Amino acid sequence: MAVGRRIKKEVMGVLADENWENRFEQLMDKYSMQDLVSPLFASLCATTIIVRWHGVTCFGKVISRMVEEDAPKARIVMRRIMWMLNEESGGCAWGVPEAMGEIAAVNDQMAAEYGKILLSYSHEDEEGPENYLEFPTLLRGAVWGVARMAQTRQKIAAQATDDLIRFLSYPDPVIQGTACWALGGLKSPESVKKLEALTDNDTVIDIYKDSSLQSVTVGRLAQEALERISS
Repeated sequence: MAVGRRIKKEVMGVLADENWENRFEQLMDKYSMQDLVSPLFASLCATTIIVRWHGVTCFGKVISRMVEEDAPKARIVMRRIMWMLNEESGGCAWGVPEAMGEIAAVNDQMAAEYGKILLSYSHEDEEGPENYLEFPTLLRGAVWGVARMAQTRQKIAAQATDDLIRFLSYPDPVIQGTACWALGGLKSPESVKKLEALTDNDTVIDIYKDSSLQSVTVGRLAQEALERISS
């Protein structure tokens, strides 16, 4: 137990550090991937927002290496993630869909096996909610997970294009802006008209991309998406 607490404290310290990426790589050489999973889950509930996001990024690194070393163990972690997103789990799932999206974005095998499940968390079926995450904070995470996957797994994420276009009209500006980022990654021509309508939106949101937390207007994200689509 004492060892687990020590590793957790070390992980939290690294995720708060300016040189967090290099230092976390060192932790991956120092500890087994299994030893790092629980501290990373704990990081998703950290009081400091950037620690949470760094934890999301590092989840992708750890699970990717775990897939190489012992794929069945990686699947156990993915099933734990899915359970945490189940209403019956009763747990706090902040950061969990984001972690799932990061994992799918950086690992081919996990994307192939779990990518469509990730898409289901932001897809509201006419016949019923199924996996749809209605709670706004979790829905933000689910849309971010799809957007992150859209940067590297366009073929899978493209199946969410219609949902993402609908999210451009969603009342939450964070979800709007994240959908812009996703549709730019997909280079979706179908979204151009709605993206153009958002370019004057001066609402500022915080969005985590390129491993950094950025403050940007929804309009800027819409413009960036249009530039990627036209390139």
